[in-house]
Amino acid sequence: MLTLLVLACAEPAADDSAPDVHLPGHNDCLPEGQEMDLDVCRAVVEDQGRYPTVSENKSGDAPVVDDPRKDDPELRWLTSEVKRCTCSCCHHRGLGGAGVYFWDLDWTPVWTDSASLWTLGVFSGTTDNDFQTLPIEDLERVQAWYQGETDRRRAVEAGEE
Repeated sequence: MLTLLVLACAEPAADDSAPDVHLPGHNDCLPEGQEMDLDVCRAVVEDQGRYPTVSENKSGDAPVVDDPRKDDPELRWLTSEVKRCTCSCCHHRGLGGAGVYFWDLDWTPVWTDSASLWTLGVFSGTTDNDFQTLPIEDLERVQAWYQGETDRRRAVEAGEE
């Protein structure tokens, strides 16, 4: 057993044939219509030393299996924007990302329910935390979606929905 442990901790042999790969940074995004590659995301998660965490429902309302928001074009647009950015790599439970405790693209039925309103505010750029803001050009559209989600959650909380 000790031998296996030592072998598992040994430095891997250098592979001179391996290409020099540039991993995307925290605020990098691909062009519209593209998604982060699964292998690139796994490499990002490993390179950053991420570890799996547990995601949970932070929306404050009970999940609805046939949630009508799943068909919302703005949510589909937002999801496609997120999936083209590096942030999706660490906020994707299936990849073992450490950030899933703030939000998780694998959360069902609607992934945004895994985020608190504070987190969505950071995400949409309505706070001073620019480093965590979704790095896309159309932040006004994200902020309009965020305002609608804020209103929806407050209505659910007040029993109006």
